[in-house]
Amino acid sequence: MSTPKNHHYVSQVHLKNFFNTKDGEIYIYDKSRKNLYSKKSTKSVFSEKFGNSRYINGKLDHKSLEDDLNEHFEKDFPTHYNTINSFIENRTWNKEVKDALVYIAKYGIIADFRTPRYKQNFEDNFFSAFQQISQSAIPELKKEIDQMFDYKDQVQYMNVVDYSNIANKILDLMGDLIFSIQVPRDEKDYFLIPDIAGATSREKINQYFNPEIKEIAYIGIPLSSKIYIHYYSEKLFTKEKKPTSSLVFIDSEEVNFINKKNYDYSQNKVACENKVFLEDFIRKN
Repeated sequence: MSTPKNHHYVSQVHLKNFFNTKDGEIYIYDKSRKNLYSKKSTKSVFSEKFGNSRYINGKLDHKSLEDDLNEHFEKDFPTHYNTINSFIENRTWNKEVKDALVYIAKYGIIADFRTPRYKQNFEDNFFSAFQQISQSAIPELKKEIDQMFDYKDQVQYMNVVDYSNIANKILDLMGDLIFSIQVPRDEKDYFLIPDIAGATSREKINQYFNPEIKEIAYIGIPLSSKIYIHYYSEKLFTKEKKPTSSLVFIDSEEVNFINKKNYDYSQNKVACENKVFLEDFIRKN
């Protein structure tokens, strides 16, 4: 059995929460082309060939990073999603709910690191830095630098760090999380999902020798068409009263505000479960 080489930067198990099972389609809007279209499945939605492939010690590896994603972020996603859904319905807080929220937070932490936008920016900066060194390097060093970039003939990106390692380290730095689960009050409202699984923002939440270092302090995830979760590092509130975690039902104006933020934050596309809602959103925004 061949190893899949088309790799999602928004997991299919997540995208399925925005798939219209009645219509048998998911609706997508391309900002640059100003084109709304649909797909009969999520197999090719928000994906890229060789996106998670590696070239290590002269060998192509299409599997290890995909395995890391599946083991730590996808395999148990439906279970944790159902747990959060049940919590919204019955308001019963327990360790199972806490674990589910932490699992989804980790998934959100790595969202940006998975995207072509982030990876290409990293590649460009890394390559540029070593190109400058190479120009004035002795022949031996120049040869070593050139060999560092042999992977470019085989795959698109270096992909040197496992997503699970990134997620665990950043979560530790964030400390305890304060969450706000938001649900549309109007059943005709839907959350969009951009071509990045979650939004993050950085603030100075830890003390370092360099006082300008900022780290991820906020995560926002459209978990489904009807659930949006905000996560805040407790360290954001050292000088003010720490808010409590909450479950909030929001009006259409707030839903639109969140959708507009994610539309602007997206690389180029957003998807939605409801075609009419997406058309209306595009027309208004």
